[in-house]
Amino acid sequence: MAVAVSRWPPATVVSLHQALEELAALTEEVRRRDSNESDREASWLARLLVVRSCGYLEQVISDVGMSLIEARSGGESKSFGLSWFPPKRNPSSEQIIQWVGRFQPDWASELQELLEDNDEELGRELSLLLDRRNRIAHGLNEGVTVRKALDMRDVAVLLADWFILRFNPARTRA
Repeated sequence: MAVAVSRWPPATVVSLHQALEELAALTEEVRRRDSNESDREASWLARLLVVRSCGYLEQVISDVGMSLIEARSGGESKSFGLSWFPPKRNPSSEQIIQWVGRFQPDWASELQELLEDNDEELGRELSLLLDRRNRIAHGLNEGVTVRKALDMRDVAVLLADWFILRFNPARTRA
């Protein structure tokens, strides 16, 4: 039996978004201070913002997908659907388009168009976000400025909002 969703988006998504926005505000605040120490702090906060932005997008994709399966299925179908749910991984354009297509082919086409609009601007920015996150995680020189980190946060939030809207069980029909 399908489960009614009492709150959308899931509480974890709301909490993660609030934390991401707090980190972005703190990063911006530290950047505005005028000292060598604040420049160094802002640089580290920018790196953390990139990592958290990418993690936010990964978590949103996972949480809204599982929520849709839980809300729209029951019994063996639900168990089967959740057992085939992929582990969280880098949300590359190709990977998320393929994953979305498993739910609804029309959504995959829509997402692909979104990523390819404006000479593939959003797709390139997503690739940059993933690249910088991985470089940061591996201790490599990534060259991320505070402004660029804030832009990457915007990319993650924009894509996460797309997933939150499309995967809302109250909006979709399985």
